[in-house]
Amino acid sequence: MAQHIGIAGGGISGLATAVLLAREGFAVEVWDRHRGGGGRFAGGWQVLENGSGELDALDELRELGLAPDFAAIPATTALFLDGLGRRHEVSSATPFAYFVRRGGGEGSLDAWLRRLAAGAGVVLREGAAAPGDTEVVATGPHQADGVARELVFASDLPDTVAVLFDPTVTPTGYAYLFCIGGHATFGVAQVRRVGRLREAQKQAWRRFREALGEFAVRGEHDGGQFMNFCLPRHLRGSDGRWYVGEAAGVQDFLYGLGNRLALRSAGLVAAGVAGRWDQARFERTIRRPMRATVALRFAYERLGRRGFAGFCRLASRGDFRGLLLRLQRPGPFKDAVARVVMAAWRERGGCRHAPVCSWCRRRER
Repeated sequence: MAQHIGIAGGGISGLATAVLLAREGFAVEVWDRHRGGGGRFAGGWQVLENGSGELDALDELRELGLAPDFAAIPATTALFLDGLGRRHEVSSATPFAYFVRRGGGEGSLDAWLRRLAAGAGVVLREGAAAPGDTEVVATGPHQADGVARELVFASDLPDTVAVLFDPTVTPTGYAYLFCIGGHATFGVAQVRRVGRLREAQKQAWRRFREALGEFAVRGEHDGGQFMNFCLPRHLRGSDGRWYVGEAAGVQDFLYGLGNRLALRSAGLVAAGVAGRWDQARFERTIRRPMRATVALRFAYERLGRRGFAGFCRLASRGDFRGLLLRLQRPGPFKDAVARVVMAAWRERGGCRHAPVCSWCRRRER
Protein backbone atom coordinates (compact mmCIF):
# COMPACT_ATOMS: atom_id res chain seq x y z
CA MET A 1 0.00 0.00 0.00
CA ALA A 2 1.29 3.48 -0.89
CA GLN A 3 2.43 5.64 2.00
CA HIS A 4 -0.17 8.29 2.85
CA ILE A 5 0.86 11.95 3.00
CA GLY A 6 -1.48 14.68 4.22
CA ILE A 7 -0.99 18.32 3.21
CA ALA A 8 -2.65 21.23 4.99
CA GLY A 9 -3.30 23.99 2.46
CA GLY A 10 -4.31 23.96 -1.19
CA GLY A 11 -2.42 27.00 -2.48
CA ILE A 12 0.30 26.75 -5.09
CA SER A 13 3.00 25.44 -2.74
CA GLY A 14 0.73 22.78 -1.27
CA LEU A 15 -0.60 21.65 -4.64
CA ALA A 16 2.84 21.58 -6.27
CA THR A 17 4.17 19.47 -3.39
CA ALA A 18 1.16 17.17 -3.72
CA VAL A 19 1.69 16.68 -7.46
CA LEU A 20 5.38 15.87 -7.08
CA LEU A 21 4.75 13.41 -4.23
CA ALA A 22 1.84 11.69 -6.01
CA ARG A 23 4.07 11.14 -9.04
CA GLU A 24 6.52 9.38 -6.73
CA GLY A 25 3.85 6.91 -5.70
CA PHE A 26 2.60 8.46 -2.46
CA ALA A 27 -1.12 8.54 -1.67
CA VAL A 28 -1.61 12.28 -1.20
CA GLU A 29 -4.54 14.06 0.42
CA VAL A 30 -4.79 17.88 0.46
CA TRP A 31 -7.10 19.85 2.74
CA ASP A 32 -8.07 23.33 1.55
CA ARG A 33 -10.39 25.42 3.72
CA HIS A 34 -11.33 27.44 0.62
CA ARG A 35 -13.62 26.09 -2.08
CA GLY A 36 -12.79 26.50 -5.76
CA GLY A 37 -9.09 27.21 -5.23
CA GLY A 38 -7.19 30.45 -5.17
CA GLY A 39 -7.54 31.13 -1.46
CA ARG A 40 -7.16 34.81 -0.62
CA PHE A 41 -6.50 35.81 -4.23
CA ALA A 42 -9.26 37.50 -6.22
CA GLY A 43 -8.16 36.74 -9.78
CA GLY A 44 -5.80 39.68 -10.18
CA TRP A 45 -2.39 39.75 -11.79
CA GLN A 46 0.52 38.61 -9.66
CA VAL A 47 4.21 38.44 -10.48
CA LEU A 48 6.30 35.35 -11.18
CA GLU A 49 9.65 37.08 -10.92
CA ASN A 50 12.39 36.32 -13.42
CA GLY A 51 15.23 38.50 -12.20
CA SER A 52 16.74 36.64 -9.26
CA GLY A 53 18.59 33.94 -11.22
CA GLU A 54 19.88 33.29 -14.73
CA LEU A 55 17.57 30.31 -15.24
CA ASP A 56 14.23 31.40 -16.65
CA ALA A 57 11.35 30.88 -14.19
CA LEU A 58 9.38 28.74 -16.66
CA ASP A 59 12.45 26.58 -17.33
CA GLU A 60 12.83 26.11 -13.58
CA LEU A 61 9.28 24.76 -13.45
CA ARG A 62 10.11 22.37 -16.28
CA GLU A 63 13.16 21.15 -14.36
CA LEU A 64 10.89 20.50 -11.37
CA GLY A 65 8.69 18.37 -13.61
CA LEU A 66 5.88 20.94 -13.69
CA ALA A 67 5.63 21.82 -17.37
CA PRO A 68 3.92 25.25 -17.35
CA ASP A 69 0.52 25.13 -19.00
CA PHE A 70 -1.04 28.33 -17.72
CA ALA A 71 -1.25 31.93 -18.89
CA ALA A 72 2.19 33.41 -18.20
CA ILE A 73 2.46 36.83 -19.84
CA PRO A 74 6.10 37.88 -20.34
CA ALA A 75 7.02 41.40 -19.24
CA THR A 76 9.86 43.08 -21.13
CA THR A 77 8.80 46.73 -20.78
CA ALA A 78 7.53 48.87 -17.92
CA LEU A 79 6.92 52.47 -16.90
CA PHE A 80 8.52 53.63 -13.65
CA LEU A 81 7.28 56.81 -11.97
CA ASP A 82 9.54 58.47 -9.40
CA GLY A 83 8.84 60.93 -6.60
CA LEU A 84 10.18 63.87 -8.60
CA GLY A 85 7.42 63.66 -11.21
CA ARG A 86 9.55 61.94 -13.85
CA ARG A 87 8.73 58.98 -16.10
CA HIS A 88 11.24 56.26 -16.93
CA GLU A 89 10.74 53.64 -19.64
CA VAL A 90 12.52 50.39 -18.80
CA SER A 91 13.00 47.35 -21.00
CA SER A 92 14.87 44.06 -21.26
CA ALA A 93 15.75 41.64 -24.04
CA THR A 94 14.25 38.72 -22.11
CA PRO A 95 11.37 38.78 -19.61
CA PHE A 96 12.20 40.29 -16.23
CA ALA A 97 8.91 38.84 -14.95
CA TYR A 98 5.86 36.88 -15.97
CA PHE A 99 2.37 37.99 -15.05
CA VAL A 100 0.11 35.22 -13.84
CA ARG A 101 -3.46 35.16 -12.59
CA ARG A 102 -3.96 33.97 -9.02
CA GLY A 103 -7.32 32.61 -7.96
CA GLY A 104 -9.53 29.78 -9.06
CA GLY A 105 -10.42 31.07 -12.53
CA GLU A 106 -9.56 29.38 -15.79
CA GLY A 107 -6.00 30.03 -16.93
CA SER A 108 -4.79 30.87 -13.44
CA LEU A 109 -1.72 29.41 -11.77
CA ASP A 110 -3.97 27.83 -9.15
CA ALA A 111 -6.32 26.19 -11.67
CA TRP A 112 -3.34 24.71 -13.55
CA LEU A 113 -1.99 23.08 -10.39
CA ARG A 114 -5.42 21.76 -9.46
CA ARG A 115 -5.61 20.06 -12.88
CA LEU A 116 -2.16 18.55 -12.39
CA ALA A 117 -3.15 17.35 -8.93
CA ALA A 118 -6.32 15.69 -10.22
CA GLY A 119 -4.34 14.03 -13.01
CA ALA A 120 -1.80 12.69 -10.52
CA GLY A 121 -4.52 11.18 -8.32
CA VAL A 122 -4.31 13.67 -5.45
CA VAL A 123 -7.42 13.69 -3.24
CA LEU A 124 -8.55 17.28 -2.59
CA ARG A 125 -10.74 18.00 0.44
CA GLU A 126 -12.31 21.43 -0.08
CA GLY A 127 -13.94 23.58 2.59
CA ALA A 128 -12.50 21.41 5.33
CA ALA A 129 -10.00 22.05 8.09
CA ALA A 130 -6.92 19.85 7.93
CA PRO A 131 -6.19 17.35 10.70
CA GLY A 132 -3.49 18.47 13.10
CA ASP A 133 -1.14 15.67 12.14
CA THR A 134 -0.61 16.34 8.43
CA GLU A 135 2.96 15.74 7.34
CA VAL A 136 3.19 18.93 5.23
CA VAL A 137 2.02 22.43 6.17
CA ALA A 138 1.24 24.82 3.32
CA THR A 139 -1.27 27.09 5.02
CA GLY A 140 0.17 30.44 3.93
CA PRO A 141 1.30 33.37 6.10
CA HIS A 142 1.58 32.93 9.85
CA GLN A 143 1.86 36.67 10.46
CA ALA A 144 1.73 39.84 8.37
CA ASP A 145 5.28 41.06 7.76
CA GLY A 146 3.96 43.30 5.00
CA VAL A 147 0.55 44.26 3.65
CA ALA A 148 -0.84 45.08 0.21
CA ARG A 149 -4.20 46.62 -0.67
CA GLU A 150 -5.43 45.81 -4.18
CA LEU A 151 -8.18 46.72 -6.58
CA VAL A 152 -8.99 44.29 -9.40
CA PHE A 153 -11.10 45.65 -12.25
CA ALA A 154 -11.85 45.58 -15.98
CA SER A 155 -10.59 48.52 -18.05
CA ASP A 156 -10.02 49.91 -21.52
CA LEU A 157 -6.46 50.81 -20.53
CA PRO A 158 -3.89 49.52 -23.06
CA ASP A 159 -1.54 46.80 -21.84
CA THR A 160 0.39 48.53 -19.07
CA VAL A 161 3.02 47.68 -16.46
CA ALA A 162 3.53 50.75 -14.26
CA VAL A 163 5.24 51.05 -10.87
CA LEU A 164 5.46 54.09 -8.59
CA PHE A 165 8.57 54.46 -6.42
CA ASP A 166 7.91 57.42 -4.12
CA PRO A 167 8.68 57.00 -0.40
CA THR A 168 6.51 60.01 0.46
CA VAL A 169 3.51 58.08 -0.89
CA THR A 170 4.43 54.49 -0.03
CA PRO A 171 7.17 54.55 2.62
CA THR A 172 9.01 51.18 2.67
CA GLY A 173 7.01 50.05 -0.36
CA TYR A 174 5.73 50.85 -3.82
CA ALA A 175 2.54 51.06 -5.87
CA TYR A 176 1.71 49.20 -9.07
CA LEU A 177 -0.83 49.12 -11.87
CA PHE A 178 -0.88 46.18 -14.26
CA CYS A 179 -3.40 45.92 -17.08
CA ILE A 180 -3.22 43.07 -19.59
CA GLY A 181 -5.97 42.27 -22.07
CA GLY A 182 -8.40 44.62 -20.31
CA HIS A 183 -7.93 42.98 -16.92
CA ALA A 184 -6.27 45.29 -14.37
CA THR A 185 -4.78 45.08 -10.88
CA PHE A 186 -3.83 48.17 -8.88
CA GLY A 187 -2.19 47.98 -5.48
CA VAL A 188 0.10 49.44 -2.87
CA ALA A 189 2.45 47.37 -0.73
CA GLN A 190 4.43 48.27 2.40
CA VAL A 191 6.31 46.48 5.17
CA ARG A 192 6.26 49.37 7.66
CA ARG A 193 3.80 52.18 8.49
CA VAL A 194 0.97 50.04 7.17
CA GLY A 195 -1.56 52.07 9.14
CA ARG A 196 -1.49 54.71 6.40
CA LEU A 197 -1.92 52.19 3.59
CA ARG A 198 -5.43 53.39 2.69
CA GLU A 199 -4.22 56.98 2.27
CA ALA A 200 -1.22 55.74 0.27
CA GLN A 201 -3.61 53.90 -2.03
CA LYS A 202 -5.57 57.11 -2.69
CA GLN A 203 -2.42 59.11 -3.44
CA ALA A 204 -0.97 56.43 -5.70
CA TRP A 205 -4.25 56.13 -7.61
CA ARG A 206 -4.15 59.86 -8.34
CA ARG A 207 -0.56 59.59 -9.55
CA PHE A 208 -1.39 56.78 -11.96
CA ARG A 209 -4.45 58.61 -13.30
CA GLU A 210 -2.31 61.71 -13.90
CA ALA A 211 0.41 59.69 -15.64
CA LEU A 212 -1.81 57.42 -17.74
CA GLY A 213 -4.81 59.62 -18.41
CA GLU A 214 -8.45 58.69 -17.98
CA PHE A 215 -9.40 55.03 -18.27
CA ALA A 216 -12.49 53.00 -17.49
CA VAL A 217 -12.90 51.13 -14.21
CA ARG A 218 -15.60 48.45 -14.30
CA GLY A 219 -16.57 45.60 -12.01
CA GLU A 220 -14.02 46.56 -9.39
CA HIS A 221 -13.25 44.23 -6.50
CA ASP A 222 -11.27 45.25 -3.41
CA GLY A 223 -8.80 42.82 -1.95
CA GLY A 224 -5.59 42.58 -0.04
CA GLN A 225 -2.59 40.41 0.59
CA PHE A 226 -0.26 39.65 3.45
CA MET A 227 3.46 39.18 2.93
CA ASN A 228 5.18 36.74 5.24
CA PHE A 229 8.95 36.62 5.64
CA CYS A 230 11.27 34.69 7.91
CA LEU A 231 14.59 33.05 7.15
CA PRO A 232 14.07 29.28 7.59
CA ARG A 233 16.92 27.19 8.97
CA HIS A 234 15.41 24.12 7.26
CA LEU A 235 12.04 23.24 5.75
CA ARG A 236 11.37 20.59 8.38
CA GLY A 237 10.30 22.05 11.68
CA SER A 238 11.17 21.13 15.23
CA ASP A 239 7.72 19.47 15.35
CA GLY A 240 8.77 16.99 12.64
CA ARG A 241 6.44 18.44 10.00
CA TRP A 242 7.52 19.89 6.65
CA TYR A 243 6.74 23.54 5.86
CA VAL A 244 6.46 24.88 2.33
CA GLY A 245 5.92 28.27 0.68
CA GLU A 246 4.76 31.14 2.85
CA ALA A 247 4.05 28.74 5.71
CA ALA A 248 7.85 28.48 5.91
CA GLY A 249 8.27 32.24 5.50
CA VAL A 250 9.76 31.70 2.05
CA GLN A 251 9.45 35.02 0.23
CA ASP A 252 11.62 37.70 -1.30
CA PHE A 253 12.10 40.45 1.32
CA LEU A 254 12.98 43.19 -1.17
CA TYR A 255 9.78 43.37 -3.25
CA GLY A 256 7.61 40.88 -1.36
CA LEU A 257 7.40 38.42 -4.26
CA GLY A 258 6.82 34.80 -3.37
CA ASN A 259 5.38 32.70 -6.20
CA ARG A 260 8.68 31.44 -7.59
CA LEU A 261 10.19 30.68 -4.18
CA ALA A 262 6.98 28.92 -3.13
CA LEU A 263 7.20 26.54 -6.11
CA ARG A 264 10.94 26.07 -5.58
CA SER A 265 10.36 25.14 -1.94
CA ALA A 266 7.76 22.57 -3.07
CA GLY A 267 10.45 20.72 -5.00
CA LEU A 268 12.73 20.68 -1.97
CA VAL A 269 10.01 19.50 0.41
CA ALA A 270 8.77 16.77 -1.94
CA ALA A 271 12.32 15.45 -2.22
CA GLY A 272 12.72 15.67 1.56
CA VAL A 273 9.53 13.70 2.25
CA ALA A 274 10.77 11.07 -0.23
CA GLY A 275 14.05 10.79 1.71
CA ARG A 276 16.23 12.90 -0.59
CA TRP A 277 16.64 16.15 1.33
CA ASP A 278 19.35 18.28 -0.25
CA GLN A 279 20.76 20.72 2.30
CA ALA A 280 23.27 22.23 -0.12
CA ARG A 281 20.51 22.96 -2.64
CA PHE A 282 18.37 24.50 0.10
CA GLU A 283 21.22 26.80 1.12
CA ARG A 284 21.96 27.77 -2.48
CA THR A 285 18.41 28.30 -3.73
CA ILE A 286 16.50 29.46 -0.65
CA ARG A 287 18.63 30.72 2.24
CA ARG A 288 21.35 32.67 0.41
CA PRO A 289 18.98 34.46 -2.00
CA MET A 290 16.64 35.32 0.87
CA ARG A 291 19.52 36.58 3.02
CA ALA A 292 20.64 38.81 0.14
CA THR A 293 17.18 40.39 0.04
CA VAL A 294 17.52 41.36 3.71
CA ALA A 295 20.56 43.48 2.79
CA LEU A 296 18.69 44.92 -0.19
CA ARG A 297 15.64 45.69 1.94
CA PHE A 298 17.86 47.67 4.34
CA ALA A 299 19.16 49.78 1.43
CA TYR A 300 15.66 50.12 -0.08
CA GLU A 301 14.24 51.72 3.05
CA ARG A 302 17.00 54.35 3.07
CA LEU A 303 17.01 55.50 -0.53
CA GLY A 304 14.72 58.52 -0.27
CA ARG A 305 13.06 60.31 -3.18
CA ARG A 306 16.27 61.18 -5.00
CA GLY A 307 17.70 57.72 -4.44
CA PHE A 308 14.65 56.08 -6.00
CA ALA A 309 14.76 58.56 -8.87
CA GLY A 310 18.38 57.52 -9.43
CA PHE A 311 17.39 53.84 -9.38
CA CYS A 312 14.64 54.47 -11.95
CA ARG A 313 17.04 56.41 -14.15
CA LEU A 314 19.63 53.61 -13.94
CA ALA A 315 16.96 51.01 -14.77
CA SER A 316 16.00 52.93 -17.92
CA ARG A 317 19.55 53.10 -19.27
CA GLY A 318 20.28 49.42 -19.75
CA ASP A 319 18.75 45.96 -19.76
CA PHE A 320 16.43 45.85 -16.76
CA ARG A 321 16.60 42.10 -16.22
CA GLY A 322 20.39 42.34 -16.29
CA LEU A 323 20.21 45.00 -13.57
CA LEU A 324 17.92 42.82 -11.45
CA LEU A 325 20.29 39.86 -11.80
CA ARG A 326 23.26 41.95 -10.68
CA LEU A 327 21.30 43.56 -7.87
CA GLN A 328 19.94 40.32 -6.39
CA ARG A 329 22.94 38.04 -6.91
CA PRO A 330 24.14 36.75 -3.50
CA GLY A 331 27.73 37.52 -2.61
CA PRO A 332 30.12 38.06 0.30
CA PHE A 333 29.35 41.79 0.60
CA LYS A 334 25.58 41.24 0.79
CA ASP A 335 26.14 38.39 3.24
CA ALA A 336 28.18 40.68 5.50
CA VAL A 337 25.61 43.48 5.34
CA ALA A 338 22.81 41.01 6.01
CA ARG A 339 24.54 39.70 9.15
CA VAL A 340 24.76 43.22 10.59
CA VAL A 341 21.19 44.12 9.60
CA MET A 342 19.80 40.86 10.94
CA ALA A 343 21.46 41.45 14.30
CA ALA A 344 19.95 44.94 14.51
CA TRP A 345 16.49 43.99 13.23
CA ARG A 346 16.04 40.63 14.97
CA GLU A 347 12.71 39.98 16.67
CA ARG A 348 13.54 39.43 20.34
CA GLY A 349 10.06 39.11 21.76
CA GLY A 350 9.24 35.71 20.31
CA CYS A 351 8.13 35.34 16.72
CA ARG A 352 4.86 33.85 15.50
CA HIS A 353 6.28 32.13 12.45
CA ALA A 354 6.44 28.40 11.87
CA PRO A 355 8.97 26.29 13.82
CA VAL A 356 11.48 26.55 10.96
CA CYS A 357 12.28 30.22 11.58
CA SER A 358 15.91 31.08 12.29
CA TRP A 359 15.45 34.85 11.91
CA CYS A 360 12.66 37.36 11.44
CA ARG A 361 12.40 41.10 11.66
CA ARG A 362 11.15 42.82 14.80
CA ARG A 363 7.44 43.46 14.47
CA GLU A 364 6.23 47.05 14.17
CA ARG A 365 4.35 47.86 17.35
